[in-house]
Amino acid sequence: MNNKISYLLNTVRCMHRCNSVLTPKSSATARKHILWVGRYRDPLENVNFRKLFLNIFPSLHGSSLRFLSQETDFFSTGANIQAEKSTEAFVSEQAPQSSLELEKLDDSGSFKVKHVVDHSDPFFNGLQKCTCPCDILDLASESAVSIKHFTNCLTAVWRLFKNLSEDQQRYEKQLIFEHPAFVKLCQQVLRDSRRMTRGDLVFSLHAVVSLGVPQNTLLVQTLLRVCQEKLNQLDNRCISVLATTLAGLDKDKNVSALQAGLQLLVEQRIPSIRDIFILQNLMKCMGKDVPVFLKKKLEMAVLKQIDHLTFPNALRVFSALVAMNYCSIPILNACSKKIQENVHDAPFRQLILILEACYNLQYRNVKLFSALADYINSTACLWDKRQIILFLSAFETLGFQPSELMGVFAEKVTEDPEFLNLKNLLIVLRVYSRLNYVPRGQKHLFFDTLHSCLNKYLPQISNTELLKAVYSLCILGYLPHRALDELLAVLFVPLSAFCVGTMHPQGKLAMKKRHLNKLGYHVILVLNKNFQEMTNEDAVEFLKGKIYSENAFSFPEMTVQDNN
Repeated sequence: MNNKISYLLNTVRCMHRCNSVLTPKSSATARKHILWVGRYRDPLENVNFRKLFLNIFPSLHGSSLRFLSQETDFFSTGANIQAEKSTEAFVSEQAPQSSLELEKLDDSGSFKVKHVVDHSDPFFNGLQKCTCPCDILDLASESAVSIKHFTNCLTAVWRLFKNLSEDQQRYEKQLIFEHPAFVKLCQQVLRDSRRMTRGDLVFSLHAVVSLGVPQNTLLVQTLLRVCQEKLNQLDNRCISVLATTLAGLDKDKNVSALQAGLQLLVEQRIPSIRDIFILQNLMKCMGKDVPVFLKKKLEMAVLKQIDHLTFPNALRVFSALVAMNYCSIPILNACSKKIQENVHDAPFRQLILILEACYNLQYRNVKLFSALADYINSTACLWDKRQIILFLSAFETLGFQPSELMGVFAEKVTEDPEFLNLKNLLIVLRVYSRLNYVPRGQKHLFFDTLHSCLNKYLPQISNTELLKAVYSLCILGYLPHRALDELLAVLFVPLSAFCVGTMHPQGKLAMKKRHLNKLGYHVILVLNKNFQEMTNEDAVEFLKGKIYSENAFSFPEMTVQDNN
């Protein structure tokens, strides 16, 4: 009886508030109050879209009971709020989990959401038949009647949207935001955000953010605030989804507060997490700013589950350690072993990411590198030449020489050099020179081929790139004379390169001069300060005198004891 009386009093209060809202002046005041609650300005230019997210207000023509209870959520204070929070927590605990479930991450690192169909509800059967986001919105406008329907529609829209190409996404996004049902969908999510189950709440936030709804809108900020209120109620799966969502948001007060609370919660929950998928996702989303002690806790939790490590999880753990900037040798060794056993199942992009991760973590595992190189070498006929160049470049950054693969690729270059554009040519020169690899039996043919390709690009290559290319060939013991002629070894050096009060070159400058003399060049040393003070005419005469002097081409052997 007391509950009924309390409910009646609340209803009367809210009806009174509702009647006051019906007047134009009060309506404007209420809208202003909601804008103040958001405390953010929407930067979108579209007026209707701005109204959608900043001026969302429950329809006065809808169900009075639902409207009144929602009004109480937004504006009640004191004991009423505490009672509602208690009821809310009870409903969240007793309600069945959302019909949304989290699948493993795909190769792109995004969440897959699958729908567990309730066959007793024809709405969910219709939802499964939708093939594009607008189909779902049409269904929502016709059949959605509960918050479970609305939240499932929202996440289903994201599920279909993310599988589209970039061009399709741009077009479809415009259709989604202009669809009348999307307005209703967002209104309903905002109204019932505090009554959602924990799964519906975090998946709705993830879908809204992923679809591109601006962070500073009332909708997103409200969902963030509700997540703060229900943070302790979230299970490990929901924590993983929330961490992923926050990783894609900019820092603001709500995001920072939620991230701080989430970090404390993760620290408490780590011992209870048995799913390595959730662990690696938390590692990735927490980022490199996580305290070292928390990184170590996550490391120990992963090591406890290392026996259950699968090949896909091994790839993801590599990526997670990079995101956390934490080199855990035991985990990396276990992942490397799993990758070596299943290297034939890894796509091209994953193989490159593995090598990049090893470089970023400064992790050197010769067995892993050899396994990858042997696999690429044994399947070289299946790879595009440009893909092999990327592999060679990745190995070069690691300082690992895949000799057999480099020999096979050298043959491909001599057989068909036309595929080498300027960018790829420079990479090949850099890789072979830094790894000091000279092909056996075809040394001169390989170098002549590269030199010929370089000559072809001389009219368009920059001086810096030309210098790097010549440098690479010279390191390999091959002198590209035509390219060297293009460089013209005039060295402009500062006064500090000489001994004080003389033109006697010091260490590095003396070494450069000796090397250039060995290559057949006459070195002219010019002080920057003196040369810049000359007029153009004086500079020309000065250089003529130096170049055409009597001893210009005598090529004396310079030693450290020279006095000139």
